[in-house]
Amino acid sequence: MELTKYSWWGEPNEPPPHLKTKKQLGELGLSPLKPSGVIPTRKYDVFLYDIHNLECCRPKRKPTQKQLQTLAANRLKAKIKRDYQEWYREVGFIEKDRVSAVLWAREQLSQNDLVILDTETTGLDDAEIVEITIIDRLGEMLLDALIKPSIPIPAEVTDIHGITDAMVADAPTFTEVYPRIAEVLEDKRILIYNAEFDIKILNYCCHLHNLPSLNLKERSECLMEWAAQWGGDWSYYYKDYKYFPLSSGNHRALGDCIAALQLIKKMAADSDRINCPVPIPESKRKSNSQ
Repeated sequence: MELTKYSWWGEPNEPPPHLKTKKQLGELGLSPLKPSGVIPTRKYDVFLYDIHNLECCRPKRKPTQKQLQTLAANRLKAKIKRDYQEWYREVGFIEKDRVSAVLWAREQLSQNDLVILDTETTGLDDAEIVEITIIDRLGEMLLDALIKPSIPIPAEVTDIHGITDAMVADAPTFTEVYPRIAEVLEDKRILIYNAEFDIKILNYCCHLHNLPSLNLKERSECLMEWAAQWGGDWSYYYKDYKYFPLSSGNHRALGDCIAALQLIKKMAADSDRINCPVPIPESKRKSNSQ
């Protein structure tokens, strides 16, 4: 049966008052069955239903008490989920990341092949190593050596780590210490506080002295990044965790290695994070965090 066509309301041939749209039927407590008219538009057709014709519409069925209870329960679940998702987007992911950092620290301390490395240098860019220390996960010293660079140590750098030109005057060169570094690091997983810097310096010194690369990037992890994640000081501006300095007290390589080991032990012992009652979702925002 062809539907009677009408124009939009306010125009000639507008629908009579007893013809209603689906939305209007709903407001009257009616459900649509079969349209009796239509208003054609460019995008879609607006179907009309005769409220006086039982073939066109019928009264809505009232929900049972059980249906109402189920509807209310589902709405409450949806609200709780929305509230949790909003909380998680704002701050909840921080707790998840802190738990991940604690579990990571525990995993590192359980590995027999883990070593911690630190260097002191002549500066930041195109700098050379003046001291290197490597310890194992138990704190046993595997290597601790001053190194004589090919350039002077700037006074402002000496003010930081306390190593002077006189202290390294009779020290071995990087070329002489290199075999021992390579031996100690062989088949080891390396943990470094601010790994990007130390790896860059070690690569530079290897290149400067025409020595083979130690391939540190492939087997190193940055404790500074994991510690920042554990600290949980999130920057909403930079979309990342804020780093904090490693405090060793003397800024020497051995002191920094020991401080790094103490830090990872402190992270691993953080039972408050593991016993957190907050449910931890499977996935998160940033990376971004990392």
